[in-house]
Amino acid sequence: MCGRAPTSHEAGLRVPGDVAVAGFDDIEDGRFSIPTLTTVAPDKERIARLAVELLANRLDGDQAAPARELSAPYRLEQRESTHP
Repeated sequence: MCGRAPTSHEAGLRVPGDVAVAGFDDIEDGRFSIPTLTTVAPDKERIARLAVELLANRLDGDQAAPARELSAPYRLEQRESTHP
């Protein structure tokens, strides 16, 4: 284990018994990990649409647009890593 921290399994911790683990972005690997990974799943399609819209506005000359806060919906995918 030189140069890296031990995994929770190597440290003798149980997931979710001793520690709960959650991720972000709902990567596919999380569905197949053991235990399966709880994750926040953002609406990637909405994020992409907002990004393209903002870029198109910039390319159309909207350089001086005021800063604004945008948000996209998300859902919590509860899986085994946070509850039995």
